[in-house]
Amino acid sequence: FIDKEFLNRNKKLLLIAFIIVFGSLIVGSIVGYFEAGDSYGEMSEMIAFGHEHNIKTNITSNDNGTSALEYFVHNFMIDIITILGGILFSIFSVWNVLSSSFIAGHYIGQDFLFGMVSTLPHGIIEYLATVFALTIAFIITRREINIIKTRSFDGINTDLKDIVILLVLDIIFLAVAAVIEAH
Repeated sequence: FIDKEFLNRNKKLLLIAFIIVFGSLIVGSIVGYFEAGDSYGEMSEMIAFGHEHNIKTNITSNDNGTSALEYFVHNFMIDIITILGGILFSIFSVWNVLSSSFIAGHYIGQDFLFGMVSTLPHGIIEYLATVFALTIAFIITRREINIIKTRSFDGINTDLKDIVILLVLDIIFLAVAAVIEAH
């Protein structure tokens, strides 16, 4: 399924996508931490208070009725938008990923303990899927630039194979993350 050269062909793009996704999460967390100020950790404190005083809360449960399929479809549509942004030289794709990763990181930074408990189990897997989607966008952009420069479609089959591999990985990772998030 994955040939030996897949990683060699795409390691730079995967690394750039990884740095964009997780770098933006980290920057968002740092900004969220400093913006939280005195309110840092309030969510964790409220949950701890509720446990100490036997107050029932639904704050950490999925009582909104969102199914794994709904989480999967929502996240897959976001990844499809990111992938299609590759047609426009990945400018929109990078912006989409930067902004969504920064916002997620911002919430984590405001209450690290709550953010990690509520996000970490599915978030790492979900954001790795985002890395795959952004890498697909970069492959599309790379192919587009190559076609413009050489006026040739040589190598398109290899790029299509790499896109299919990354898309399958994206779908698998999003499905696993959706099941974890829903339960």
